[in-house]
Amino acid sequence: MLYALFLLLAIVYNIRKFRKEREVFLSSLIEANNFSHREMILGHHFYVFIFEGFLSIIVAHLISEKAISLGIVGLGAIYLCLVFLGFFLYQFFIRYIEKHTKLELYESFKNHLIKELRVNFGLVLLPILVYASINWAFQEDGSTHSGGIWILELFLNIIFVSVLTIVCTVIIMLRLIPNREITEPEYLKIINKRLFEIKQPNMRVRWIEADIKNAFVVGLKLLFFSNQTMFIGKSLRDSLTHEEFDAIIAHELGHVVNRHIHKRVIDLFKNFVSLLFGTLIIGFSVFSISFLYWGEDAHLHTSFTAVATTLLCMIWYFFNHSIMFDTIRSHEFEADGYAVMVMGANLEAFKSALEKLTSPQELPQYLKTKYKVDKKKGRISKWFSETFSTHPEPKKRISYLEHKISSGLPFNYYVSKPKKIRNFLSHFFDWRVSIPGVVSLMTLSLWAFWELKLGSENIAFLQNSSSQDIIKNKTLVLKINDRPQLVGQTLMYHVVKKKDPELIEYFVSQGADKGKTLIYISQLKDYDLLKKYYSTYQSSLSNDDYFLVLRKTAELNFTEGYRLLVNAKQFEKLDSTYKEDVSRLYQTNAQRMPASVDNLK
Repeated sequence: MLYALFLLLAIVYNIRKFRKEREVFLSSLIEANNFSHREMILGHHFYVFIFEGFLSIIVAHLISEKAISLGIVGLGAIYLCLVFLGFFLYQFFIRYIEKHTKLELYESFKNHLIKELRVNFGLVLLPILVYASINWAFQEDGSTHSGGIWILELFLNIIFVSVLTIVCTVIIMLRLIPNREITEPEYLKIINKRLFEIKQPNMRVRWIEADIKNAFVVGLKLLFFSNQTMFIGKSLRDSLTHEEFDAIIAHELGHVVNRHIHKRVIDLFKNFVSLLFGTLIIGFSVFSISFLYWGEDAHLHTSFTAVATTLLCMIWYFFNHSIMFDTIRSHEFEADGYAVMVMGANLEAFKSALEKLTSPQELPQYLKTKYKVDKKKGRISKWFSETFSTHPEPKKRISYLEHKISSGLPFNYYVSKPKKIRNFLSHFFDWRVSIPGVVSLMTLSLWAFWELKLGSENIAFLQNSSSQDIIKNKTLVLKINDRPQLVGQTLMYHVVKKKDPELIEYFVSQGADKGKTLIYISQLKDYDLLKKYYSTYQSSLSNDDYFLVLRKTAELNFTEGYRLLVNAKQFEKLDSTYKEDVSRLYQTNAQRMPASVDNLK
């Protein structure tokens, strides 16, 4: 009911919006120079309605209490249902437009819209839905069926699903996208000549009977199986000269010869492996550094550590994908070079073809006001679009191709992002950088070795000396809150291990951290000692110190100490998050709850 209500609101909103701009909309259709412009205006209006309807469904889903989980397949199904509903409603809208403009729009726009939907679905939604459906069909719980090799099964599943997706997508595209066999002799001559050059004369090539200014190859060639198909938009047939058309065909066949589709499957696999292991390493490293740096206080900084880990993982995610997109763009540079430098396509024809294919389509005045086509991109949006695009800008492609030709470089020459990083890191091996770096590292290592040596000597002194000798050693007072081993417990831990009240009181009076002292006493599991010093220091303990001591008793399953601290008045002031953490830890270790801690939950 909620979904229907929000969808109805979207429809009402669109009707009200149309009523406000009705005269402008109708006059723009009447004044349009050709039917193509009318199709663009009506198509824009239709897709805006679909988008707003889809957005209303998503909003309803987010606020619904009984919402089911939606994956890619679920979102795709919702979008398709909205498209069919919108297509049904739009027929009445077109009839209304015809009545008030005296234009014949219904049949031609209906055919145009059906072609558009078939092409858009086939090129955008279909590969995603096929991948998601196949992955769902073959997904298994690797941990129950494969034991310790579930990761290997996951990797193989990714490759298998990716290959099957490409194969199935081609089969469905041939049925879904409006296409036909190429019969024009002048174009067959150009295509067949190039196919013989790459020794694939039987490769399937089809016209796309829709206004697409593009050509692309899909499918795979594996051993004796091949379903590779080249689709060519009819706009190329109408707008390019034969020489320009030949250059574009050579470029697309450059993708085939250099097996770029196969490489994309491998890149997807490599990207997944890199993301998985990178995330694991980042998580382990950040939490390890957190415990090494903060020691016993690390549990007070779990939120910061989690945020830092999340941010670093996001950076790693974007970095990985930027490398993957950089690799995809390198395929375009490679195919450009192969077409001109190996297959002999005319460079000037290739340049003019790129300019024609990438030049923006002329828009009617109505859509110019909607799109604001003259607005320049900001730095961030420009960087983002360049970094995460599959195709480089035409100017870059042409200049890079001319650079390879003039410099005598191979057609597949390309400085990838990983290579740029390696080149940058190689500067650190320059003697002017490496020598100061090595000296600094050696100095740091010597300092660490000296500190460890002094720390070991202090620990040995505490373990083997009498209380009076320890008290006489004034150096220990200065280092009592330092970590003798650089990480881990402070020097006070080794004082507490002697269980000498005189020593404990002396060093606390000299500035030893009271919170850490109580933590170390908890580690001894000495109830009498803990009770004595907790009652002495509790008034000066902060909530964070109290929490760390309480957590240590729960972690060690020190039941008597845990009961003592939970029944203290300070427990009532403890943050609820801390209470839940301690309760969960104690239940895990003891599998029971003391009667006095019912309010922990």
